Amino acid sequence: MEHSRAYYYDISKKYLMLVGQWPYQKPKERLTALLLTIILATTSLVPQGARFVICKNAQCIYETLPPYMLGVMILVKIFTYQFNSEKIKDLTDRLFVDWDILETKEEHDIMRKYAERGRWYALIYGLFVYVSTVIFATTSLVPRILDVLFPLNASRPLKLPYPAYYFVDENQYFFYIFLHMMIACTICMTGLVAHDTMFFVYVEHICGLFAIVGFRFEHVSSKCSIMEKNIIDHPEAMYHKNVVISIYAHHKALQFTQFLESAFMISFAVQLLFVTIGLSITLVQLSIQLQDSAEAIRYILFIFGQLFHLFCFSFQGQKVIDHSLETRDKIYRGSWYTIPVREQRLLMFVMRKSIEASTLTAGKIYVFSLENFTTIVQSSMSYFTLLSSFDVS
Repeated sequence: MEHSRAYYYDISKKYLMLVGQWPYQKPKERLTALLLTIILATTSLVPQGARFVICKNAQCIYETLPPYMLGVMILVKIFTYQFNSEKIKDLTDRLFVDWDILETKEEHDIMRKYAERGRWYALIYGLFVYVSTVIFATTSLVPRILDVLFPLNASRPLKLPYPAYYFVDENQYFFYIFLHMMIACTICMTGLVAHDTMFFVYVEHICGLFAIVGFRFEHVSSKCSIMEKNIIDHPEAMYHKNVVISIYAHHKALQFTQFLESAFMISFAVQLLFVTIGLSITLVQLSIQLQDSAEAIRYILFIFGQLFHLFCFSFQGQKVIDHSLETRDKIYRGSWYTIPVREQRLLMFVMRKSIEASTLTAGKIYVFSLENFTTIVQSSMSYFTLLSSFDVS
């Protein structure tokens, strides 16, 4: 069954609409959803910020800082779409418009494959984030459950889903605080999922464009041979036309990559800094809480979530690198020697351009790739070792 173009982007669209970031949303609806998201995110950050005021040691600060940085990072993601609304709209327009350059069934199949893959990434990523958030947050209910099932002489100490100070008695208003935290977490995580999954969709679209370009260059001579049957005069013109069209498609893929990077690179630089610091501090907390199995599980979940988040972006960046470099290999494997010399020279320009990989960066400093993913993890481990040497009691 052949789906419409909108089908492949519907999951990411729904996420974005929930936080008021879908470019084609009605203005009032968009503003309402955006304000609600920002208000809930702010009401989540204020109690976390208040806890820093009452902290009396480094241990308390270390415990509060990673979730607080996560909340700030989510706001950065949301405002990235807001402040780059024109670029985001242009990128989203191209998702639909670029289908018009496809000419054959094979090219449509390639684009559908990558679009479907982007849809699956959006579904799986969103499911992972929501399930992890629920598990992480509901572990704070364990003391209450144990008090009912296995009561002690004194109630077990309560744990909030994340460290915060609400200026009231936490024991008395625990469930009200818990409810607010769950609602705020759900909305904030929707902002995170909306930002990330749409980015994955953009990257898959880029990979699809590069795959189509490679397919065209691999079959440029056979395609022209078929068309020559209907053209008796000037067959060289048909070779030239098809090579130029393929070069134009390659240019569109490069342009889309550059445009995507310009929209996200500053935001990614801030996010990368937060992830590196947050991961290091969470590792310190894990090493301190190893004797408390419930807390250790919470920190393991948080560390795994941070690593998964960074890995997904590194994996997508690696895909862009690989697909951009594959263009030169596909040209070389094609029947370039059967086309006129003038068109062969045009292919040389494309091969020269494809020697340098297209990349997605964080502030033009960090290139998203699997190799650099391990570098960030190693850096976080180094900072963890350094922080562990200090007394945080």
